Amino acid sequence: MTKVIAIVNQKGGVAKTTTAINVGAGLAKHNKRVLLIDLDGQGNLSRGLGCKAKGRSQYTIRDALINIQMGIPTAPDKGILKARFDPVCVMPCNIQIDAFALSLKEDPNRQVYLRRYVNTVRQYFDYILIDCSPSLGVMTQNALVATDSVMIPVDPEFFGAEGVEQIVATMTDVQRSMNPALYLEGIIIVRRNNVSREKRTTAKNLRIRYGSKVYQTELPTSVKASEASAHGMSLLRYMSWNHLAKMYASLVEEVLANERH
Repeated sequence: MTKVIAIVNQKGGVAKTTTAINVGAGLAKHNKRVLLIDLDGQGNLSRGLGCKAKGRSQYTIRDALINIQMGIPTAPDKGILKARFDPVCVMPCNIQIDAFALSLKEDPNRQVYLRRYVNTVRQYFDYILIDCSPSLGVMTQNALVATDSVMIPVDPEFFGAEGVEQIVATMTDVQRSMNPALYLEGIIIVRRNNVSREKRTTAKNLRIRYGSKVYQTELPTSVKASEASAHGMSLLRYMSWNHLAKMYASLVEEVLANERH
């Protein structure tokens, strides 16, 4: 049975894309068929796996959504690429997704197109991970309607904790209106290097508030993650012995354990 996970945070710089890449690569190491959908106009996930969308002629998630909007029959695998080094598939994205999002303002069905796309491809994969843009705009709303669960990477600072509350509140609205089965997959505490007392307190409070929904694995920072992306591969592929890579491997074990319970 396919599991769809949206990786969401309206705040940038919280390792959201790095998490999508490395959780996806880690699941693939466990022989899972994985599709990563890049839903951010910056295209960092696409570039980070060697699948950068090149020019307007390349088919991207935006084109897939337009075809669905217009009722144009399209092969489910159209536009899906194999990552350059990791055994995962990628539906790339580029800046054109932002113009498409703006065009949906008056569309009464604007929140459902990604769900329709996911439903056409989910039978071919065990896991589909959606890397959302740093916002709670219409494309992230599409992701919340399309997904089974939400994973939230968070920097344990005051505003980061507030951001988690905003995401959970948005999830509640989507549950009530369009996706009643939506649930919180888990919260990942990131950037624990040289943390202040305030951050330690915030991390503790997140664990008290959300309990087992906060993963035991906490993610440090590492410049090697950026190096790996520059080479078009996951950190797990680039330098599996790196401390952060080991933490991602541990996080993947927790994700898989959740499925067994």
